[in-house]
Amino acid sequence: MDKRTIIGIIVIFAIFFLSEQFIWKKTKPAPASNPKQENTQVSDSIPAKPTAQPTLIQTPPAFVEPDMKTAAINDNIILENDSLKLVFSNRGGVIRQAFLKKFSLANKQTVQLIPTGKEVANTVLINDSNTTDLKNLPFDYTLITENGKPGVRFSFTPEPDRIIEKTFILDGAYGVKLNLKLHSVYSLMGYSLGFDSGINDTEDYLKAKGQDYKFYAQVDNQLVRKDLAKLNKDTFTQNGKVDWAAARTKYFTIACRDLEPVLTNSVQADTSGNSPAFTLSVKRDKASIDWDEDFLLFFGPADYNLLKTHGAGLENVAERGAKWLRWLVDIFAWFLKLLYKFIPNYGVVIILFSLVLKMLLHPLTHKSLDSSLKMQKIQPQVAALQQQYKNDPKRMQMELSKLYKEAGASPLGGCLPLLLQMPVFFALYTVLRFSLDMRQAGFFGWLKDLSEPDPYYVLPILMGVFMIIQSLMMNPKKQQLEQMDEKQQAMQQSQRMMAWIMPVVLFFVFKSMPAGLVLYWTVFNILSILQQYYLQKHLNKKES
Repeated sequence: MDKRTIIGIIVIFAIFFLSEQFIWKKTKPAPASNPKQENTQVSDSIPAKPTAQPTLIQTPPAFVEPDMKTAAINDNIILENDSLKLVFSNRGGVIRQAFLKKFSLANKQTVQLIPTGKEVANTVLINDSNTTDLKNLPFDYTLITENGKPGVRFSFTPEPDRIIEKTFILDGAYGVKLNLKLHSVYSLMGYSLGFDSGINDTEDYLKAKGQDYKFYAQVDNQLVRKDLAKLNKDTFTQNGKVDWAAARTKYFTIACRDLEPVLTNSVQADTSGNSPAFTLSVKRDKASIDWDEDFLLFFGPADYNLLKTHGAGLENVAERGAKWLRWLVDIFAWFLKLLYKFIPNYGVVIILFSLVLKMLLHPLTHKSLDSSLKMQKIQPQVAALQQQYKNDPKRMQMELSKLYKEAGASPLGGCLPLLLQMPVFFALYTVLRFSLDMRQAGFFGWLKDLSEPDPYYVLPILMGVFMIIQSLMMNPKKQQLEQMDEKQQAMQQSQRMMAWIMPVVLFFVFKSMPAGLVLYWTVFNILSILQQYYLQKHLNKKES
C-alpha cells in the first residue's frame, strides 16, 4: 500500500465522519395538504360503567364538582389492527402502550414504543392566568367504528353545554387519527398535546444512541433535526407553523402531524428517559370557547415509503444519508433485497454483492493497479531525472511526463479505486446501518445482526490482516530498493511503517461500524489481493 493510497484512505474516512456530523442535512420538504374527512359512521358503541367515586381537578374552574358521578378508571382499553395494538386509559384519555405486531426485540418480545409508566397525547388547556392538565380527568369512553376502522371516543360532559372530547381512530397500518373537541368549557387561549414520554429502546447495541436517536420537526416548511446528544444539553423550542414533529430511534418513530388547516404554532423538544420527547402547542391571539382540530399520530417503523404515504414531508424522518447519494442508496437497497429473495442470508448476499461490484469495477481498478505497479518499477528512472534536472523544475516535469507516458504509469493511478469506493462506502453505510431489512439480519455463528458492530471484533481484525497482506504485496523487491537513492529508500521505509500502522488505525474506525459493512470491505479487499496477485504475476511474465 503506497503513500498515496494511505493518504487516500485517511481522506475518505475523514470526509465520511465530518460529512455525517456537519454536512449531510435533510433538505426542505414541500408542504402537503390533507383535508379533513367528514363522512363518519359510528356504531358498536359500548359505554363505560359510571361509578359514584368523585375526582377533583385542582385548577379553576373545576371540571368535576364534589357530588358529580365520574367514570371508573380503565387502563386497558385496546384498539388493534394487523400491524398495531394500542392500549388506552380513560384517565386523561391517553395512549399507554403501542405494540408493533410485525417487529420483535432480540428476546422475541413484541416491540413496544412507549416507556412503562408514560403516556402519549395528554392534553393541557391554556388560558391567560393558568393551565389545566387533563391527565387525571376521568373520561367516559365509547368504543366505535368509523368507516370500518376501530376507534375509541373519550368524553367528559359536566353540563349539557360543556364538553371535552378526544376521539382516536386507527387506520389500516400504523396511523391513528385524533380529533380533539372543546366546547363551552371556558374561554381558552390554546392547548398542548404531550409526546413527552420519550421512546423505548428496541435494540441491544446503544453505544451510538446519541447520534441514532433524533427529534425531527417541520416548521415553516423547514426541516429541523436534533440529535439526542444535543437535546441532552439543552431544551429546544421553535415557534412557527408546525406541520409535524417526531421522536425517532434507529428504526422506529412516534410522530404527530397537524392536519389541515395547520394551527399548531410551537414545538418544544426535550429528553425523557434518555430519549427524544416533544410537546406541540396550539394558541390563538384571542381566547375561544370552541376548538375542533384533527391530528395524525404515527407509531411504527421509520420507513421512507410508508411515511411518505402520510404526506407533509414525514418521509424525512427516515435516515437516507446525503441527498446527492440517495439514488445510489436506493439502488443498493433494491439490489440487496432482490438477492435476498433467492438467498435468504444477508451475509451471503453481501459477499455476492462485493463480488458483483468488484466485477463491475474491474476494468478501472485493473488499469489503476497496472499503473501503480509500473510506477513502482520506474522509480529508479524517476530518481535519476529528478537528480539530473533538480535545478530546472520545468524541464524535470516535461521529462517525467514523458517517462510516465512511455511506461504507461500515472502518479495518481493508485487513488482511482479509492475515489470510486468513496460513494459506494457512504451509500452502503446508510443501507446496512439504517435499512429495516438489515435489522436483526444474521450471517452465522456470533454474527446475529449485521446492522450492528461485530461484538467480538473478528471481522475488523480480519480486515486489518488482509490490509497488511495487500500492503506487503506492494512493497518493492530488494533489487528495486538497491536501485533507489537514499531519499526514495527513506520514503519506502516510512511507507512500510504506515502499512503496519494504518490497519491498526482502521481497526478502531471499523470496530464500531455495522458488521455487514466490515464484511463487505473485507471481502472486497480479498478480491483486490487476488486481482493484484494475478496482475503482478502477469507483468513479471511479460518482463521475463
